[in-house]
Amino acid sequence: MFNEMMQNLSAFLAENSLTDLLSLSYYSFPVVEVIHVVTYGTFFGGMMMLDFRLLGIGRFISSQQTMRYILNIALYAFALAVFSGIVFFFVTPWEYPVNPIFQYKMMLILLAGLNALWMHKYLLADIDQWDMNVKPPIKVRVSAFFSICFWVGVVACGRLIAYSSSYGLNYPGLNF
Repeated sequence: MFNEMMQNLSAFLAENSLTDLLSLSYYSFPVVEVIHVVTYGTFFGGMMMLDFRLLGIGRFISSQQTMRYILNIALYAFALAVFSGIVFFFVTPWEYPVNPIFQYKMMLILLAGLNALWMHKYLLADIDQWDMNVKPPIKVRVSAFFSICFWVGVVACGRLIAYSSSYGLNYPGLNF
């Protein structure tokens, strides 16, 4: 059922005029890819710095100040990464929705988001007690560790998409 839904999404996107415009342009894919790589790199770097702080590295730096500065930039970078990722659908609609590695990437983004929501809603409630010069609670460190794992997995899946066995096989111009 899920695969059928993804195939239907691909078919829907393939019939879109924006798809025609973007997929026929020689420069659209590289431009979108550069935007995507720069924005997710900015987001990923910010999340790594924040997660390492929440693991207890750099305790002389305020966790709250780190979050305040990094999260603003990271959220804008994430929004642009999502936007450019959506544009990828229109550039090559026959590729991404049906690619299993892309689907793993989306699952990891969802898990990372749920972990961040859990952390910010519940685990950081007592941050004033351990903000500086104290080891963060184990529950915060475990959540930060999972965050690192999820985001590294997202980046790894993003890179592996191009090397997956299904990449390029669904391209209408190729007759394999």
